[in-house]
Amino acid sequence: MSKPFKKYKLNDNVTLQVLSYTEEMMTAQLWFNGKGFDGTHHHSNQEVNVVVAGEFEATNGNGKHKVYPGQVVVVSSDSEHNMECLSPTGAMVTCWTPARKDIIEKYTELED
Repeated sequence: MSKPFKKYKLNDNVTLQVLSYTEEMMTAQLWFNGKGFDGTHHHSNQEVNVVVAGEFEATNGNGKHKVYPGQVVVVSSDSEHNMECLSPTGAMVTCWTPARKDIIEKYTELED
């Protein structure tokens, strides 16, 4: 097993740690200390979010629904989406396919 990747604070509310990646797929864990990200975004990658802790409101296309630990949100390519943390803290594991090259370039330095 290789060394883990460093954790990165993306903003005041979200910390990300890449768990693994290949060209075809990547996984990361995100910890929330507040709502997370403002607004929705989209990308060409398919995405799966597994809520580990906390309560979230998933925006997926035009729909919104609450998501709890153990539940999964599947996001199609190029669909506007967001996961807003409704509880004081939360965590989720996210998988993208193909791998997010923008994340790999910025957030895959190994821990010392």
